[in-house]
Amino acid sequence: MKWNALLCAAALAAVGCSDNGSEPAPDPGAELLALTDQYMVELTAETPYLQMMAGHRVTGLPDNSFAGAQQQAERSRARLERLRSLDVARLTHDDQMTYRMFEGLLEQTVEGEQHFWHGFNVTPYAVGNGWAMLLAPVLGSATFEGDEDIDHYLGFLQDLGRYLAVDLARLKGQEERGILLPKAAVPGARTAVEGVRASLPALTTLSDARLASLEDAQRERLLDGIETAMNDRVEPAFTALLDHLGDDYVERAPEAVGLGQYPGGEDAYRFAIHTQTTLDLDPQEIHERGLAYMEAIQSEMAEIRAELGFEGTREQFHEQMRNDPRFFADSPEEVAERYMAYVERIEPVIGDYFSVMPEAPYGVKRLDPAQEPGMTFGYYQAPSPAEPTGLYRFNGSKLDSRPMVWTAALIYHELIPGHHFHIALQNENEDFSRFRKMTGLMYAAFTEGWANYAASLAHEMNLMEDPWDRYGWLLFDAFIANRLIVDTGMNHLGWSLEKARSVMAENTFSSPEEIATETLRYSTDMPAQALAYKLGFEFIRGLRAAQEEQLGEAFDIKTFHAATVGSGAMPMPLLEEHVDWFMANEAE
Repeated sequence: MKWNALLCAAALAAVGCSDNGSEPAPDPGAELLALTDQYMVELTAETPYLQMMAGHRVTGLPDNSFAGAQQQAERSRARLERLRSLDVARLTHDDQMTYRMFEGLLEQTVEGEQHFWHGFNVTPYAVGNGWAMLLAPVLGSATFEGDEDIDHYLGFLQDLGRYLAVDLARLKGQEERGILLPKAAVPGARTAVEGVRASLPALTTLSDARLASLEDAQRERLLDGIETAMNDRVEPAFTALLDHLGDDYVERAPEAVGLGQYPGGEDAYRFAIHTQTTLDLDPQEIHERGLAYMEAIQSEMAEIRAELGFEGTREQFHEQMRNDPRFFADSPEEVAERYMAYVERIEPVIGDYFSVMPEAPYGVKRLDPAQEPGMTFGYYQAPSPAEPTGLYRFNGSKLDSRPMVWTAALIYHELIPGHHFHIALQNENEDFSRFRKMTGLMYAAFTEGWANYAASLAHEMNLMEDPWDRYGWLLFDAFIANRLIVDTGMNHLGWSLEKARSVMAENTFSSPEEIATETLRYSTDMPAQALAYKLGFEFIRGLRAAQEEQLGEAFDIKTFHAATVGSGAMPMPLLEEHVDWFMANEAE
């Protein structure tokens, strides 16, 4: 055998060279990394949120047009072709997971093009949780050192006008296809847009201190540019959008709610279910699961009411809780104190359940008041270069109508060991590619399922011994189980908004204001997204039960949690395969 062949035989696994002296076979792992890195470069350039998370300057808003969706689909088809040319069998376990996640995302982007017109971009969540979140950090926190900073600031303002104009074009394009916002959703959409518009004067009023580094001519150019952009581009775009959502639109808008009422709506809803849950489930099956879950939860709640010595009806018990001052905070500061008190209770025992934990600190902070009207509770804000602490941003408004009956369940869901453990841990993993880090919030069933499962661990940690805390957890669980019933009810079964709100009022502890917000969220803002919370939770509980049965006394909770959350977010079917692989390899 020639020396070249000997060397190749010895190094075949490492470099992939052949024994005929030809060039080394390409490393599919390296090719996969190059593909996903290229994707992330382009995605970051188009996604302000990713730019902000990476500490980059945000230069504009996303392309929210149909042409943009078509372009993304076309690029995804090309990427799929390149991806599927790789030798998957030669990939490591971790790279095979990345391959399947990337493939699924590209397939989803391709299919999403045909459902573009079924997504409303002018709703409280689309506005408040979308582009409006960028305005304060981009406009309100910008610094000015020279002409480049001025150009970026003015360019962003001009692009805001472009974004609003495209939103208007989308509404018109939807109407041409028989798709209009439900009548009940229009006031909330207007309020969300009007709230952002009202916040802009303060955000674009620059103090002398912020302009101190500029020359007089630069300062004049910046201030004149702001006035011109606002008067000529931004304000007219706001006016046109709000005028279109006026009385004439309301008159044309349907009384019905839900995706199922629109042409192609049933297919769009099934696509949304798969996108949000990563599971291929029939809407009717989801509905029936929700009914079964709710029956079991209500039975447990009745047991606790009996334990507390209450002899009245469920409705009477809940009314008593709504009037009990112990469940209400007097100020946003007290809200934060209550949340952190539960966090301090779990910290001493968290190490008994987790061997892998993030380094980033965590805490709570009130939402920006402009975001609060359209949000029921709040959201987890991941650590970033601008804010290295993972925060639960809570709604601090109307505290007299926000009883804190499930404080423990909510904060364990949002911070530790819930969202913060998953998202911060994923961001800190040095072995992850940029693509794998990006998936932290992409899979709702994993993200929300993990957070709910993590919150449920408080029972095992003996942190829910107080019957009020246990009842609060069941109210929280009823809230997410009810979503399976109501989301499918409106989007698949054709329920009216009134019926959905009646069922939610019967099954949950939610206030009328929360019910109004939530039902519009399920039917209009984000159909199927709310399904991910309970379905993901039950899926992860099922994975654990299967491992406990299979391993018996050899089952280790820390290993299971490392398997479940240690490799980041992923589709549920892939998570099941990964947990099986991880637990088997750890056992060896």
